[in-house]
Amino acid sequence: MIFLRLILAASVAGLSTFGCDEEDGDSGLFSDNARIYFHNQLTQVGGGSEDDVTVDLFVDNQNSPLQNDVGYTITGNVSAESIELDDDSESLSFDARGSSSGSTLVNGPLNRTLTAGDRYTVVLMGDTTLDNRQLRTYRHQDMDVTSGQIRVRFINTLSRLSGDELSVVTPGAAGQSLVSGLEYAEGSSYVSVNASGTLEVTVNNETQGLEIDQVSCSVSSGRSYDAIIAYRRFDSDDDQIALYCQPFN
Repeated sequence: MIFLRLILAASVAGLSTFGCDEEDGDSGLFSDNARIYFHNQLTQVGGGSEDDVTVDLFVDNQNSPLQNDVGYTITGNVSAESIELDDDSESLSFDARGSSSGSTLVNGPLNRTLTAGDRYTVVLMGDTTLDNRQLRTYRHQDMDVTSGQIRVRFINTLSRLSGDELSVVTPGAAGQSLVSGLEYAEGSSYVSVNASGTLEVTVNNETQGLEIDQVSCSVSSGRSYDAIIAYRRFDSDDDQIALYCQPFN
């Protein structure tokens, strides 16, 4: 009888262990949620009203926005939105619509596949007067980062230079080449850079052989970033750009 009780107790303990879902969070355990960080880099050539580039973001539920009245993003660090998935990965419908007009800005909805436990930088870019508006998702790659360095991926949102390619180098005569041939709406591979407090780079129009601007953002050693190359404001001139760095890790 004692032996039978021991077997039953072990069976119940086993069922308890395997019947529970592990929670996510900073523990690094599996989660059935994906997280997105939304940046609105939609511009308008020749100026205009900021209302023209203020948008609502829809994910999955096309009747209720995940985020509403999102103006032009002028910061790198935006808050995450958690998306609950029904499976390990799921194709969801995304759309970005004008907050005042209610009309789609990207011929949406667009299908994008998200994976449980992963994080994504989602960027709306393009110009209201040009036929180059896009809503892109960039999956973050988890990695170990050496102390004294950062890992960074550059994303090109300069819609008015959509036919040209960019290069990114560290400043100075002996500057380190970080990225070349970066097309509009594309994200580069991750690169390692020595940086402790500020990431400073020169962005060049590689196609035309011209320097566009020197830009910088605040960073912390040992972390990884999506560095969004964007206009300073929605109505900035072509040579008035900024670097908005979204931190991870």
